[in-house]
Amino acid sequence: MKKSKFLILPLVAAMAVALFTACSGEPVNQGPELRGVKDVTCLANTTVDLLDGVAALDVEDGDITPDLKITVTPEVDVENGYATFTQAGEYEVRYEVYDSLGKLARTTVSATVKEREVYSDNTLTNGFSVRTGGGVKVVNNGLNGSVYAFNATGCEIAEDLQLTRTYALITGVEYTFKYFFECNGYGRMKVAADGKAIKELNLNAGDRELQFTYSLPLSQTADGEAATDTVEIALWLGGLGENLQFSLSKAETAYWREDGESELAENFNFGDKIINRDGKAQAVYASEDGKSATLEVTQPTGVIWQVGMFINTGIRLEAGDEYTISFDIDSKLGNDYQICIQKHQWNEEGMRILESPQGHVSETVTATEVFSGDLWLFIRSGVNQNNITISDFSVKVKKSGYKTQSYSIGQVYSNSGSARCEYGKIVYEIGAFGSDWGNNELGTPSFELSGAAGNFVITFTAKATSPVSCVFAASLADRWDTFVWKQLKLSTEQQTYSIRCDDKGVEGLYKFIWQFGTSSNAIYGNVTVEISDIKICYLSDLEG
Repeated sequence: MKKSKFLILPLVAAMAVALFTACSGEPVNQGPELRGVKDVTCLANTTVDLLDGVAALDVEDGDITPDLKITVTPEVDVENGYATFTQAGEYEVRYEVYDSLGKLARTTVSATVKEREVYSDNTLTNGFSVRTGGGVKVVNNGLNGSVYAFNATGCEIAEDLQLTRTYALITGVEYTFKYFFECNGYGRMKVAADGKAIKELNLNAGDRELQFTYSLPLSQTADGEAATDTVEIALWLGGLGENLQFSLSKAETAYWREDGESELAENFNFGDKIINRDGKAQAVYASEDGKSATLEVTQPTGVIWQVGMFINTGIRLEAGDEYTISFDIDSKLGNDYQICIQKHQWNEEGMRILESPQGHVSETVTATEVFSGDLWLFIRSGVNQNNITISDFSVKVKKSGYKTQSYSIGQVYSNSGSARCEYGKIVYEIGAFGSDWGNNELGTPSFELSGAAGNFVITFTAKATSPVSCVFAASLADRWDTFVWKQLKLSTEQQTYSIRCDDKGVEGLYKFIWQFGTSSNAIYGNVTVEISDIKICYLSDLEG
């Protein structure tokens, strides 16, 4: 069996001391040896330890790893053995080291750098994106103010420039699509579903609305209901002019559905779905059988919303559906109070406000937007003492009529300073910083997300005119419920930040948030932050 050189190293060292060269009589110098050097595979914009498991050893000098020099071609900076590859591709990594007498050991390996697999890179534009072909070049592309805008050159045929979005549709139902936009081009264009042209339309100069219909073939679930499936709808725009300027403000889908009524909650069980508003109510409790819940207010604050009881029905609201909410209410003291039927827990405007009802109540409301939260009730009595019991609660939904879904593009927001979008790049100008993180908050438009957050990594590129600290979070759009919360320090040099998500399920509308309000930033003034290239990526096997 072939023995490793290192198993006979002591013998070699002894012989080296004994041997002399014929001409000088000096001992023979053994050259250094590199151990653990191997090919590297990694992700772009992640820091890699090129010294992991690597050692440079010499018979006479011992461990000379600190003298090891690492160079990368094409050039990438290496500091203390660490390198960050900002671009995907193939690289050559060379290791070399000299011993004290000038003998060299050198070896070269390859580094394969891969891009992350992207789950979504169009979160700021509500799922809309541009696909190109032929000689088309997109000059600008992204959220611009409150529209999704792009400028393209080199357009020749319709298929060369496509505006795409994936929709979830009920099969067997005819949908009407409407797109609202501005465009400097005109002529014949096509609409495609899953890559196949379904309609050809004539776009006149100045058109601001485009309308067409489409339906998926009927598919049924195991219980005989119409199934839901996805389809990619694309507008083929490449034939509208060689130099095209296009901006989309929103799109809509609408359809007629059969009348029907179904009970979503009968004999509602309160249980742990009641919440004491900020702990200010004297008592909030459910009956033993869960059929009723009681709010007692003995020390009102003088502000109506400060004392009360929340009830989470657990019923998800859908745009266009009609909800009939019924219950019995017993106000023992007879003092004024309010019941708010709300879109979610912290919507203080509410869908409907009932003033001091007594006895049996039945209210019908229609959800006019899509909400990620559930239907809540808020019984509030911060002005008066009260003892209020609600019982026999039920909700019925009527799914009928014309159902419309709107896909608005949205706009970035800030609660301090100025925030705007310039073709996908967010520019946030901060004049002064507060002492709490949320005092200087920057947020994105809401976007849909579902799945296991633990499978995702969020990446974005950012820089700031001063090295400011911040918190990055990803939360439900309508309330603070995060699947990412991480403290960062933004550099004055542009960098890409990669953030793993918490291991929890996500479903609904979400937004990204950057918070800069902290006393450590107070030494800076008039700071400008730039954020771009925001992506939700899959967690790679390379990350362990």
